[in-house]
Amino acid sequence: MSRVVVYYHDRVEVDPKISWTGLCPPLEKAAQINITQCSVPQVISLFAYARPDAVITIDDRPVVSIEQTQMNPSGHNIPQRFSCLVRAAELGVPSILYCPEYARRAYSDPNPRYLQVRVPLGQLRLTQLYDVASLSVFWPTDPRTLFPSTSQSAHQQMADIVGALVTAGGTNTTNLAAVQSAIKSMRAVIDKYASRYKKNPSVRQLLPNGFLSSITNNGVSIDPPTKAQLLPTDKFLTSLQGYQTAPDWPAIASKLALRPLTLLFTGTANKTKNESEHPWPGYLTLLDVLYLRKDNGRSTTQRDVNLVYELPVNLSTFVARANQAKPPTLTYIVDTFSDVIILNGGVIAGRPLRDASIARPVLTK
Repeated sequence: MSRVVVYYHDRVEVDPKISWTGLCPPLEKAAQINITQCSVPQVISLFAYARPDAVITIDDRPVVSIEQTQMNPSGHNIPQRFSCLVRAAELGVPSILYCPEYARRAYSDPNPRYLQVRVPLGQLRLTQLYDVASLSVFWPTDPRTLFPSTSQSAHQQMADIVGALVTAGGTNTTNLAAVQSAIKSMRAVIDKYASRYKKNPSVRQLLPNGFLSSITNNGVSIDPPTKAQLLPTDKFLTSLQGYQTAPDWPAIASKLALRPLTLLFTGTANKTKNESEHPWPGYLTLLDVLYLRKDNGRSTTQRDVNLVYELPVNLSTFVARANQAKPPTLTYIVDTFSDVIILNGGVIAGRPLRDASIARPVLTK
């Protein structure tokens, strides 16, 4: 008999007495283990960018990776989780983001906040690129309180979708009826809120119809946020002429010049000024997948548009952290996904463009 295990970050989120797991027959006899105690290599591989909230395995093989939150879905809490979804897709593991479609804030504004639709759009793109299910499943909202429902019975849809993935053993997931139903719901919710999104002027100046990869069913192209600026690559390269060049720069500049457009995303530093504030690295992965990848782009090297990250952290600090044997998670994500990283005092090439594994300055001030 196969051994089913639910690895969890927070026990209450998978407690069979109160959560969706208690409504999912394939998990009836599943063992539950704290994910920090997991030693299974295939599960640990899912932690490369950030550790998911839960992973379900059958005989040590991951069949679904899960992110779940009750927080209102309009802010950055949802996009920051996207790196977990990317990692699952890279490994061929289905993933689910379980979050409200709408909900109010806990202590301030009593009005509901609505889903950040770039996330399910990005998941649809992941599903298409990697041929593996990446789903948003919507945590029911209590219409009386506008808070996420705490009734166990409200979570039946989540239980049914997870059950279908577990029963299928994680294979051929995009064709499952439950998955197709979830995708249909995702598209309907995206269409519902698409008109709320303003155009990004820098994008529309160069792409009047927006990015083709982010067009909704009702014909609206959802632009990147205004923290992201789309530039002609020659204009971007010209903006770097005030730097002193290191030997590696000409080759990096030549690679950048092969793509006519560059997306520049500006992050903010954390309180200690040694790496990014939490939302932005996850958002960086979302921008890459949703807007920049080629139609067959399963790698960060397979892009139509360059991805540049600007971060107000000292060059020496970032380089030292990036070159650790095990780099800090947020630094590793930025280094792994950025073609170029602009820092205080200089510029480095990220992993997609540099030939050596070591990070080092290509431009300095």
